[in-house]
Amino acid sequence: MALCPVCWWEDDGQEDDDAGDVRLTVNGELSLREARQHYAVCGAAHPRFLPYVRKPQASEQ
Repeated sequence: MALCPVCWWEDDGQEDDDAGDVRLTVNGELSLREARQHYAVCGAAHPRFLPYVRKPQASEQ
């Protein structure tokens, strides 16, 4: 598992097929779908992660 420094989502193997499921893993009560929605609005998987994220580098966009 890897923690993304851009959005602060930890890859737990969730994919598009189950993006709406809440797995209660390292990402707490967030589904991948919710994290994507938060990222689109505020630039982090959840607003509480804003102090920890950074802007994506050109190779990450």
